Amino acid sequence: MKYLRNIKPFEAIAMTDMIKHTGNKIASKALIDNDNTEIRFFSFAKGESIDKEYYNMETLFVMIEGSAKILYKENDEAIINTGDIIAMESEINYGIEALTDVKLFNILVKS
Repeated sequence: MKYLRNIKPFEAIAMTDMIKHTGNKIASKALIDNDNTEIRFFSFAKGESIDKEYYNMETLFVMIEGSAKILYKENDEAIINTGDIIAMESEINYGIEALTDVKLFNILVKS
């Protein structure tokens, strides 16, 4: 395949099996990672987090399993749970903290 990686063509796989927990670490697996688009699966152990950082791409989080807190702009936060989707505009700071063991995927698109 020209753009997609870490996935086989015409072979169904459960989203929950795309990535596995790796102890008390954050694991990620990219399907696409280029200048315009990123599609990445993440697995967070409870309590793990990515500190707020600046993103110049629009972002969509899709929660596959678990609960996480999204830290947004200066002092805002939202809880997302299994099955939830949350979008972020570009040119902002945000981070994420796992409230339980978490599996999610996120899509970033250059605006």
